[in-house]
Amino acid sequence: MISLAYILRNEEKYIARSINSVKSICEEIIVIDAHSSDKTRKICKKLSCKIYLKKWINDFSVARNYMISKCSQPWILTLDADEHLEEENLGIILEAIKISEKNNIVAWSFPRKNHYPIHESESPYYGPPFYPDFQTRLFKNCKEIFYSGKIHEGVVQSIESSRIGDIGRLSVTIHHHMFRGNQAKYEEEKAEYYESIHKGELNAK
Repeated sequence: MISLAYILRNEEKYIARSINSVKSICEEIIVIDAHSSDKTRKICKKLSCKIYLKKWINDFSVARNYMISKCSQPWILTLDADEHLEEENLGIILEAIKISEKNNIVAWSFPRKNHYPIHESESPYYGPPFYPDFQTRLFKNCKEIFYSGKIHEGVVQSIESSRIGDIGRLSVTIHHHMFRGNQAKYEEEKAEYYESIHKGELNAK
């Protein structure tokens, strides 16, 4: 019923935890690998993933749409390598799918808890406006639903424009472990990467 899907590049330290947190309710695991140079593909192969190679072209939606084109199940669940779900609550996802058609729901969003950077429970990032940071990650596998946006890509726009159904909300938390290593370096590199994409868009006009 569910295809678990990822786009990955050099995620050997994180991907196993993410996959293991949810694989028990998924019929297949799809991995689009942007030519990782570490052990990412080896780890995914051991976890019975279906792996496809795709060259990275600085467009997240292109990669995501290629990803969903490889999914064969009626529903698609997407996570990033540095995210995992609460395993004890996975049954909620299956129950949500069961009631979706009756309630005209074609996608579900999850509250996401961003762990910054030392993961302490008293972190100010565990409350508003940083939490709940709702993310639409479970959606029907149909042609009306697709990704848009080179960065900060998502499927909400396609759902709203096609008017094929509603987006529900689940209580299953996505745990997002930010700042892998040095926080300042992470923020600097991410800002530089997004700026390079924007510059590419301007040069193309």
